[in-house]
Amino acid sequence: MTNRPNNRRHATGMLIVAGLALCLLLIGVFLWPRNRITIGVEGQQAVTIAGSRLSAIPYTHGDALAVRIAKLEPISGGFRYDLRYMAYGPGRHDLREYLLDEQLQPASGLPEMPVTVAALLPKDDSGKLLETPPTPIDLHTNYRWGMGLLWCLWGLLLLPLFFYGRKPRSRVVVSSPPTIPERLRTLLEHAAHSDLTVEQQTDIEKLLLAFWAERLQLPKERLIETLDELRKHPTAGEHVSRVEKWLHSRDARSHGSVARELLASLGRDLGK
Repeated sequence: MTNRPNNRRHATGMLIVAGLALCLLLIGVFLWPRNRITIGVEGQQAVTIAGSRLSAIPYTHGDALAVRIAKLEPISGGFRYDLRYMAYGPGRHDLREYLLDEQLQPASGLPEMPVTVAALLPKDDSGKLLETPPTPIDLHTNYRWGMGLLWCLWGLLLLPLFFYGRKPRSRVVVSSPPTIPERLRTLLEHAAHSDLTVEQQTDIEKLLLAFWAERLQLPKERLIETLDELRKHPTAGEHVSRVEKWLHSRDARSHGSVARELLASLGRDLGK
């Protein structure tokens, strides 16, 4: 019950961080520069043309457009072309003028495939080189404002993390697993007043052997040798014999008297 406020604060902080991250993503998409087809920039156009397979005219020096077929996919009655082009002059061009038929002749009967290429320089530019004083770089974008806004949002992202880190956190106490004597005592106390399951009977026998083997510092690699050594010990041998007779009898589940005798005999050794 004490962890619910901390879980709510954690969930609120995570929602704030996710919201700010989404804002950053939207701003980045908005400010991301969009490429336009200009001289020296390759453009793309996908067209579907019925009929036989076409090819692109090889580029020769002086052509206004260089066209190539990047991908060709056959379809029913024709082909789907992924045309790539690069212009060497601004203006409007028609890609069908750069396609050849199977006889390597200019293809006829093709639909118009217009593309428009923008100029790098404005129309009123004279081409003269003029001396100008040094000026700051102008990328014709909102880069400075965009980066300033991103830095502000980045700072806001740190606020919930800062306050979340200052809140007290509940300590998790890891308890150590029970020891062999503790487990044996718990099962014997249960057997003294209640019936045992088959699994609990097996656990009592195993824990008793492990308890005496640990106390007498006997090797545990081979169970037969350990059991022989325990039978030679006066107290351990008696306990092992009593437990074997108890657990292997027909009414082993309800022999609470044997469990009480073992508890009384072991007493302090089991942690009481």
